[in-house]
Amino acid sequence: MQDELDAWTLPRGYSMRIAGAKVTGKRKVRWVCFRGGEARHHRPAVAEAVLRAARAEGRRKPTTDRASKKCGCLFKFEVVETARDSDRWALHYPNDEHKVHNHGPSDTTSDPRARKLPAFMLVEVDAWLRAGWLVSRIQEELRGRGFVNVLNTDLYNRKRLLKKEAGDAPTVG
Repeated sequence: MQDELDAWTLPRGYSMRIAGAKVTGKRKVRWVCFRGGEARHHRPAVAEAVLRAARAEGRRKPTTDRASKKCGCLFKFEVVETARDSDRWALHYPNDEHKVHNHGPSDTTSDPRARKLPAFMLVEVDAWLRAGWLVSRIQEELRGRGFVNVLNTDLYNRKRLLKKEAGDAPTVG
């Protein structure tokens, strides 16, 4: 269900996530806007000395002050199975204020699901990373194939994951 909903919402600049599900006879799933809720600003401010030291070493400042994408959007709905195990669903809004987003469409790079590559492409990207391709070269190749939302950060994270998996693999001998 998530894939079908993403296929409709992501191209329009919106994204939904599951906020809860119940199975008591009929299945029921509650969906909310991924920008719903309030930001958790639980990280302390970065000390000025730390910022100066980072700049002196040519590093970026620590990224603890990123702005949240959350904006308290109330858009949500529930889908309830019409009959047990029927796989047919009825849409319900809790009330009228939950029928409209309180924000415009988002940039597609702001939601990780919008940047997710299809499985066939991910296999190819993994092969390129294992072969030692530079991230910039992979980006060019992806853009040439129409995948314009993938960030360098996504590729570096994937590269790190592959290295970790290779390091965790048991050695035979």
